[in-house]
Amino acid sequence: MIMEDRSSRPDLETSKVVELGVNLLQSRGRAFASEFLVRRNIPFSVIVRVLSDPPGRRRAGLRR
Repeated sequence: MIMEDRSSRPDLETSKVVELGVNLLQSRGRAFASEFLVRRNIPFSVIVRVLSDPPGRRRAGLRR
């Protein structure tokens, strides 16, 4: 059985957009960050996860 490593996002561009969204959460608030991510076609489940638990999100190239 192959185990997939889900600790980092394989799509670097999506990772950058999500990272910027988290930064916007801290500087501009949840509504602004959420709208930013929605407009960039980030899946709703990802938006909820990263904005609800920013420290728990996946990070590109880093293993937790």
